[in-house]
Amino acid sequence: MPQTDLQPFIDAAKSKGAADEFLAALLTRAGWPAADVYRSLGDWWTRETGIAPPIRRTGSEDARDAFLYLLSFATLAVWSAALGSLVFRLIEYWIPDPVARDYFYNFRSTVTWQIASILVALPVYLAMMRFILRDTAAHPERAQSGVKKWLTYIALLFTAGAVISDLVWFLDYFLTGELTLRFVLKCATVLAICGPIFWYYLGSLRGRSNGRAFGVAAVAGATLAVVLGLTVAGTPGKQRRMQADERRVQDLRAIAQMVATRPSLPGSLEELRSQNLDIRLTDPESNQPYEYNVNAADRYELCAAFAAPSENSGNVYAGAFWKHTGGRACFSFEKGRPVRW
Repeated sequence: MPQTDLQPFIDAAKSKGAADEFLAALLTRAGWPAADVYRSLGDWWTRETGIAPPIRRTGSEDARDAFLYLLSFATLAVWSAALGSLVFRLIEYWIPDPVARDYFYNFRSTVTWQIASILVALPVYLAMMRFILRDTAAHPERAQSGVKKWLTYIALLFTAGAVISDLVWFLDYFLTGELTLRFVLKCATVLAICGPIFWYYLGSLRGRSNGRAFGVAAVAGATLAVVLGLTVAGTPGKQRRMQADERRVQDLRAIAQMVATRPSLPGSLEELRSQNLDIRLTDPESNQPYEYNVNAADRYELCAAFAAPSENSGNVYAGAFWKHTGGRACFSFEKGRPVRW
């Protein structure tokens, strides 16, 4: 029997009331592959009901969905946390609070790290979400993926936890009378980031989310924060000069500490080489020796040429003693007194 005769035979047999089990056994014993038989039976039922037989998802598809959603949620966590941290640092920079606890961190390096995190994680997240949304539009049944629902609810749990913690934090500061503009702006930042994320993914579970609007809002907010961060932290060239200034301060401090360990003032900085071969006695950029002047038997000064004023360098590790202007700046020391930090 030619293969083209299989479907007409099944149609004729089904019109006489033949059962699917009988036809499957009959045709397989007649030499037809079971796959062809069941495919033809499926075609008959598709024509009769107008609905194609549902295809069961395989383990590979579940693993694929897990990879896509895990990567998208991981990058979401990275760029949203970096965005919040960046905005926090900018708020602390623009609205200093003398009463607040003083955390020791390098402002510029913190800002640039958050900017880099956003610039890497956000495009990856947007690319993954675009692929997921297009794939779901082409295969609507994948919107009901169990993997997607589990991971989405987990993301909603963490997001809701962040919002609730933010509200508790806000209320605690309000009750203790420590409510400040800086704190209010930080709380608003958490709500502004976590709120849209929560509503977008909650809507995605209900089939009413707007991926384009959420993506545009995420890009707009991140772009504004990155531009402001670069404005404060400076361009890569400016940051390079600031790093050189920080190195100069570190070098001068190390030299002063080395001088403090000697019984008398050295005649020149080169005499310190015998004590420590690793000590840097020259400028990191110009390679010119640092200036060393002895003013009295127990007084001396160290000078260096700085690229920018210290208040713009973001170096929180240097105390007020090491504040300097741009250009040549000198620091005076007295033998026998500890070196200031």
